[in-house]
Amino acid sequence: MFWADKVAEEIIRSGNYKPYWVDDMFTPSGFPHVGSLKGPLVHDVVYKALRNKGEKVTFTYIMNDFDPIDGLPPELEESFKQYYGLSVRSAPSPVEGYESFGDYFSKDIQRVLKDLGVEAEFLSSWDMYHEGRFNDVIRIALDNAEKIQDIYEKVSGSKKRENGWLPLQVICENCRKIGTTRVHDWNSETVEYTCEPEMVKWAKGCGNNSRISPFDGNGKLPWKVDWPAHWKVLGVTIEGAGKDHSSAGGSRDIAKVLCREVFNIPNPYNLPYEFILIGGKKMSSSKGLGLKARDLADILPLELGRFLFLKTEYKKQVEFDPTDSIAIPVLFDEYQKAADAYFNKTNDDLGKAFEYSQIGEPKKPPSVRFLVLASWVQIPNMEEKISEEGLEEWAKYARVWIEKFAPEEYKFTVQKEMPRYIVVSEKQNELLRKTLEFIADIKDPNELQTKIYEIGKELGLSSVETFEAFYKIFIGKNHGPKLAALLLSLDSSFVKQRLEEASG
Repeated sequence: MFWADKVAEEIIRSGNYKPYWVDDMFTPSGFPHVGSLKGPLVHDVVYKALRNKGEKVTFTYIMNDFDPIDGLPPELEESFKQYYGLSVRSAPSPVEGYESFGDYFSKDIQRVLKDLGVEAEFLSSWDMYHEGRFNDVIRIALDNAEKIQDIYEKVSGSKKRENGWLPLQVICENCRKIGTTRVHDWNSETVEYTCEPEMVKWAKGCGNNSRISPFDGNGKLPWKVDWPAHWKVLGVTIEGAGKDHSSAGGSRDIAKVLCREVFNIPNPYNLPYEFILIGGKKMSSSKGLGLKARDLADILPLELGRFLFLKTEYKKQVEFDPTDSIAIPVLFDEYQKAADAYFNKTNDDLGKAFEYSQIGEPKKPPSVRFLVLASWVQIPNMEEKISEEGLEEWAKYARVWIEKFAPEEYKFTVQKEMPRYIVVSEKQNELLRKTLEFIADIKDPNELQTKIYEIGKELGLSSVETFEAFYKIFIGKNHGPKLAALLLSLDSSFVKQRLEEASG
């Protein structure tokens, strides 16, 4: 049984998570990398698996746009460093036409997810706080500050009490920063706070000390308290996160105890998913590791983008390093196998991976292998063949792979002039001369390929030596695409001239 269907059955069988509300979150502080798509896609497919079983289920995706800017994309580090400590919704947009920094990056990830078929309702944490929806949970957290301090220390060893810490950060009325404020008194109506100059390394507070109401968007709960507070406010019953959050003493352990002892709600079903790796390392936008999520559609059809993340159980790591590798062709091959399994009903797991990867009605992919297509897009005069096979869409991605990611051994160009550095043996010379005798008369690629192979065999050449002779004189390499397809794509007079020049 496919992993998402297993998860759905386990959720339903337990009877503990009704009404079903699936949720995921993202802080819009920069362009997310491709690896960041795993969370929303895992949640999306679990949502759809529950829905496919006839269950009523809600799916939300929260923009944590009340969070402070505590890191910037490399391209904005210099020009936006003055905004460190401000909420992402308080800093200006790096591009005209958007309301704020957070709005720009929220819209970016939303476009990507919608294109990938994620059917969540997108919500704003900033808006919910400012609408007063968090007022009750803020009061609960402040009234239970001692208990929360004890939970932090017991679960993670973090001693918050020693710093006079209360579980809230407010927007400084002087400098508007939220990442630098420490709340240290609560009188049931207002909180006292200090905007501390040295509280964090990435932002400097202004030193302001004041009292303010904690409600209606004046402040927000810190992440480890904010997470279960969202669950209570919305009624979330199913939410996972990267496995690092579920490590011993981590944010999930703290959230679990807060659910039970502070917010009085059940602990949602957890989906601690593994990371997608590039070069054996976790993808990271800040470290420049990995493609931006918004670039995925430039290198893969959207259905294959979903397939990349969903084909493997969420608890297992996925390695995807497209540069100087055949990772992309292999993914296309796997997708074609999954499509065959779906349409021929031969493998439930593979077929389900294909089904859940579809955006809209399932459609059969092309049958031509991606590596073959990658050769075709480099062969002159193959446009008609590509069109006949209905491969125009995949050909676009094949060209991108050749241009940006393919190892050199898969790239070739028909040489306009005879390569000066090539050397062929006497037997290979004889093969080229004999080919001149029939090259103009054979138009069927299979017949031509067989004829050349048989003559090479008669001359005592191996198949590698036979075809190598042609690759050397036409593309300057000792290997290449299927030879007959290459020769028949070229102008016949050009082919004859090159064979005469090489064998003469």
